[in-house]
Amino acid sequence: MLRAGPLASGAVSPLQFLLLLQLNEGPKYGYEMLKFLRDEFEGVWEVRTGSLYPALRSLESRGFVETAMKDETEFYTLTPSGEDLLNSFSERIELRSKFTNRFFRAMFKLMPPNIRSGVLEIFRKLSEDDMDFYSAQMDLLNESMDKESMLECLDEVKSIMETRLEMIERVRQKIEEGS
Repeated sequence: MLRAGPLASGAVSPLQFLLLLQLNEGPKYGYEMLKFLRDEFEGVWEVRTGSLYPALRSLESRGFVETAMKDETEFYTLTPSGEDLLNSFSERIELRSKFTNRFFRAMFKLMPPNIRSGVLEIFRKLSEDDMDFYSAQMDLLNESMDKESMLECLDEVKSIMETRLEMIERVRQKIEEGS
């Protein structure tokens, strides 16, 4: 059962979560993190210094981040408490993914047809923008994984995609036969 975790319970904001993830890679200075977020969210969300630095200060005040001065620049580092917090997120990813999937399924079942068509158009546009779980999953494959694990993952994704394509074809045939 889904229970409120650190992100859902307000322990950290979505911005703070992304900052913690960046710091998990190693020490960074504020502008470096800001630039990454601006590049990733270009045209969708403009992270401002007036949001970023207070978010970092809040993480620091709660012991998740430490600050050190190097050459007159503040560098932020993840603390062991910050690492523990990130680990608690990773334990909830599967459950949160299932919740999100079921939330959308329930939402679409309840949605009136006039709204549903608009939402389908939005999803079509998003898919043109490469917004899908499987594209993001490909980004997780990296050199730290062994070749066999990467191939196994790709085979699983391929199988899922083939099943989805078969479902699409069945729906298309049903529509064509009904016309």
